[in-house]
Amino acid sequence: MIPLLLPATPFSVDLPSGDGARVRRIGAAALFFPIFFDVPLVFLFDLLIIKYKDNIHVWKGAAMLDSMIKRSSFRKNSEVVYSPLVKELEASIRRGELAPGEQIPPENLLAEQFGISRSSVRLGLNLLETRGIVVKRAGKGTFVRDCTEENVPSKSAVKTIGINIPLQEDGKENWYDSKIMASVLPVCNERNLRLSVVGRKEVGLLGRAFVDALLLLCYNGSREELLMLQSSGIETILFNRIFAHEKIAYVSVNYRYESEKAVRFIRGLGHDRIGVITVPTEDNTSTGLRESGYLDAMELREFDPDLTCRVKPQCSDAYYTDRIESFLKERGRNFSALFLPNGSFGVPAFLACMRLGLRVPDDLELLCFDDIAYLYQTYRIPFHYIKMPLHEMAADAVNYLSAKMADPAVPVLKRLYQVEILKMEEKEE
Repeated sequence: MIPLLLPATPFSVDLPSGDGARVRRIGAAALFFPIFFDVPLVFLFDLLIIKYKDNIHVWKGAAMLDSMIKRSSFRKNSEVVYSPLVKELEASIRRGELAPGEQIPPENLLAEQFGISRSSVRLGLNLLETRGIVVKRAGKGTFVRDCTEENVPSKSAVKTIGINIPLQEDGKENWYDSKIMASVLPVCNERNLRLSVVGRKEVGLLGRAFVDALLLLCYNGSREELLMLQSSGIETILFNRIFAHEKIAYVSVNYRYESEKAVRFIRGLGHDRIGVITVPTEDNTSTGLRESGYLDAMELREFDPDLTCRVKPQCSDAYYTDRIESFLKERGRNFSALFLPNGSFGVPAFLACMRLGLRVPDDLELLCFDDIAYLYQTYRIPFHYIKMPLHEMAADAVNYLSAKMADPAVPVLKRLYQVEILKMEEKEE
């Protein structure tokens, strides 16, 4: 098989249809697994290729999806943890030791057999499910997929939801997007919906031939673009973006209000002077709103230079660690708490404190406006963090799009969600 060089914008071409049973790896770049309803997906570099009704549909920027599924526990060696489980179950099914329709052993037995946690077992089974190898049945367990027994809707009845995932230059997934994808995929499966990844720049170029609806993350486009998509028959909903227009749907956290509330919570613990990490916000609306919430809570009109560490956006952990370390060293005991507007500053802040020998929270209280609880297992540094109801938000968004595609008269969804302020620390026995 010879890889094709394909243009960046979506298109379809007629190609001879094979049996779709298996696609070989092309070098190390192409990977196949059937996702919903035996629709083959091939990931080729940064293109998503969907083989459907003898057509090949292509989107740029989809190499992220397989990476997210395989590393959906946020860059923490989860692939290593459950890879043996996935490989062994795949081999058993291929050898016929587990027949179509046969039940997979329970999670607790698999966890004991492979020496991993039940949550890791669940991630492995989720990966097999997205590949179309197994199917989960509520209240019964996980079973080897038996296509002969499935009552799959006709392909013409399957609707497609596009989700715009911003790619990073190094090809790594954003942990925030990974969490949303982990919530969106099961709901799409339950609703008989196909999920396709589109690049950020391709959103305005899409037509009904490619998607029926769009779930938009990190959207910085115009109101006119959204209304144009809707007028072409593509339903849309924004994720963590708020638009006042009556026809534009969203599920969102009010970043400014919730950020202000979180910083006021830290002030209530006795911290009057709170430092902050800031980045240029021209291309990052959400970070700008969080920083505005910080200013509101501190009752400031502009950032206090003595409390502010300014950094460049989208840089390496090493860069952020050095900048935060220098900032903490220069300012000394000028403040007693530090506000991190997003999760990318979590690891650098921990490393900077460790380098300087700062005791958290005795010397410095840390608050991050993102769910970075998973970092505690590695660094064992106590910190406060924000937990958004991402699973509930993602499920509501997909359910809304599903209902809207079935009945355009469904009211436009505009829903705000509250966050939790939690603390990670060593639990007393």
